[in-house]
Formats: sequence, C-alpha cells, structure tokens
Amino acid sequence: MGYREVELYELPASPLEFKKLCNDAGLRIIGGHFYLQSLNDRGTIDAALQLGMHYIIVVFPTLRSLAHKDISTMSVGELNPLYEKITVDDYKWNAEQFNRHGSELKRDGLQLGYHNHAVDLKSFGERSAYQILIDSTDPALVVFEMDCGHMIHAGADPIAYLREYPERIQLLHLKDLEAGYGISSSIDTEEKDTNAQLGAGVIDWKALFRVAAQGNIKHYFVEHEGAMAHPPLESAANSLMYLKTI
Repeated sequence: MGYREVELYELPASPLEFKKLCNDAGLRIIGGHFYLQSLNDRGTIDAALQLGMHYIIVVFPTLRSLAHKDISTMSVGELNPLYEKITVDDYKWNAEQFNRHGSELKRDGLQLGYHNHAVDLKSFGERSAYQILIDSTDPALVVFEMDCGHMIHAGADPIAYLREYPERIQLLHLKDLEAGYGISSSIDTEEKDTNAQLGAGVIDWKALFRVAAQGNIKHYFVEHEGAMAHPPLESAANSLMYLKTI
C-alpha cells in the first residue's frame, strides 16, 4: 500500500512474532497506545522494547478517583458520566504521573507521550485541559501526539495548537470528519459522527502541513476510526494517495 510506519493500539500476544510480521511487510513499529495504569507493569515495558517501540503514548486521561482501576475494562457508558465531571486537579495529577513515568521510561530509552481526545479540549477558565497538560509537564520527559480529528470534534483548531506548541507536539494523527459533525467534548465523540478519508473532510491539510513543517513533528499517522463511507483498507489507501498529491 505504501505505508512505512505503524503505531499500535494494543500489545500483540506475541511481540517478537508480530514484529517479524511487520518487518516482513516493510513496516517499522514507532510506538503504541497505553492506558496510564498499564505503565506500572514491567511486562508492558518489556513488550514495548521487544517490539522496537520508541514512543509510549498514554491514550486517555485517568480520573484521580479511578487511579487504582483498570479503565480499559470499563465501557464508554460507564465512563462518560464520570468524565463529564473531570477537573483541573485530575489533569494536574495526570501531568505528575506523566512526568514520573517519563523519567522512568527514559532509563529504558523510551519516550512518553500523550494522545488527546475531545475531552482534553474542555475549558477551565481561559485554558483548555490540553494546554494545562502541556504546561504542567516537563518538555524533557513528555511529548504530545495531537489527534487532529478529536481537535476539530471539540471545536478546537489544530493549526493554532501547532503554532502555540511547535516543539512539544511531535506526532500527529491525521484524522478528519465529514462536514456537518457536532461539536462535543464528551468521551464518546467517535460514536457520534462520521470519519472522512483524508481529502474528503473539512481540515485544510495543506495549511496544516505548512505549519507543522515549521515545528518538531517526527511522525505522521493516518488514523480512521468509527463510521466511514468506505471499507477501512480502501480508505487507508485513498488517504495515502491524497497525501502524495500535496
């Protein structure tokens, strides 16, 4: 198809076997998505190292009150009412955990990052939760992966964030939505609207890439999730073809 790098959503049952499959397909595993609690398990880190990952990306904020629960086993229906009450204190607590884990991961040659969802664009005064997270974490320990689709779903401007944080945002999820989507900062945004393959949505990718080129972006990942107008592999191929034209 033409893709050269991948990012994993979950750990495979056999990391070494999966890495070989990716190598045989010409794909390099750059990193993966993890819930915060899983970073306390040494087995998680060892698996990431076996896969050849560099980035350990925390995929979701954890409520301080759920610090000792495995939120990956909870449904969106269970979590949504709880996350409607997320606070600045929750985000500052997450930032503390990111700094701690980021320091520990450095010893293994790994880089901690954080991937935003729409909930991270909630406003607390004049700042968004995402800005609070970035401003409260150590640049030497924590980088950020901006999901462009979640940004616009929450009514935020991904280009503005690239301009504000050109060094901290180092990875991008290239995701778009079909026109007519509803603005929402709830955690179930993926279930509400239709993703668009690149070039068929609302984001001005040429403008975004011009700004991104002036920053510190290391990797770009095409991501499609939720409802789509075309089958997944077809959409992935079409998105890549579009990227080659700009």
